[in-house]
Amino acid sequence: MKQLQIMRHAKSSWAVGGMPDFERPLNKRGKRVVPEMARFLADRQCTPDLIISSPAARAAATANILSQSMGGADSIPIRFEPLFYHAPAREYLNAIAGFDQPEVSRLMLVGHNPGLEDLVESLSGRWEILPTATVVQFQFDAASWKEICPAFSCQIQDVWRPKEIGID
Repeated sequence: MKQLQIMRHAKSSWAVGGMPDFERPLNKRGKRVVPEMARFLADRQCTPDLIISSPAARAAATANILSQSMGGADSIPIRFEPLFYHAPAREYLNAIAGFDQPEVSRLMLVGHNPGLEDLVESLSGRWEILPTATVVQFQFDAASWKEICPAFSCQIQDVWRPKEIGID
């Protein structure tokens, strides 16, 4: 059994004009919401074994805060995947299919829209709107990550949007 969590990065700042999109940091709300989402997931025993994140500043900061907030002294390992920056669903699917760490039961991907919304639809056949810091959790009856592709039958277990769960 494998669980996949997909998280859109937290709210980013547009305060600095002319800043390259890749370098946009989290804003105050983003920095506040991520630790609360981490606690929410930890309280439900939904802590990932590994996080794979876009290296864009806002996604990397989201992943780092999650890792430290959920992992405590033993932060959750993070791997940065350059192809996740503005990636289409196919890049995320390729990363999952190429992932070969059988000891990882729960994997979290942190990235960007519209690719993540497309990924959710590719995996489930359902369209979900993913505001910033939203987490979608899937469960797969699979022994290996390589078995997971759009043709694989899966269902969304949960969708946690910050505002809907009282985090804002």
